[in-house]
Amino acid sequence: MHCGQRLTSAIPEGDTKRRMVCLDCGFVHYLNPRPVAGTIPVREGKVLLGRRDIEPRRGFWVFPGGYMDVGESAEQAAIRETLEEVQLEVTGLELIGVFTRVEPGVVVIVYEAVAVGEPAVGHETSEIGWFAPHEIPWDTIAFDSTEAALRAWVAKQGA
Repeated sequence: MHCGQRLTSAIPEGDTKRRMVCLDCGFVHYLNPRPVAGTIPVREGKVLLGRRDIEPRRGFWVFPGGYMDVGESAEQAAIRETLEEVQLEVTGLELIGVFTRVEPGVVVIVYEAVAVGEPAVGHETSEIGWFAPHEIPWDTIAFDSTEAALRAWVAKQGA
């Protein structure tokens, strides 16, 4: 796109995958995964989940998280998203793991966090709830990456 011409799908020289390429100047536009950061807020052995009030997967349960902004760390993004989605401050972040959602191409960085104060429904949630490991609503978890992170947290608890 350096020269301003239209991009087309092609396999660039020396590559093996189709990319968006300018056939005039050779510019390759790479579509890379986007980083997401979130927390599994914990209090007294229970995790805080929110029921999504936005698409995709409206009505399904997730821990708070979202896309990172340019200029912030994964930890900062996770803290910000938790405050935005469930009105909760968190501290003591400890990495649970990094999980991939192939579609739509995101990498999810998840931290366990200590809940501070009382949560409330945010602008992207319709309901919130605390769940012990055996109470997690597995059948209505929004995303595979959410389930994988929660299962990793549960395993860490020895439950």
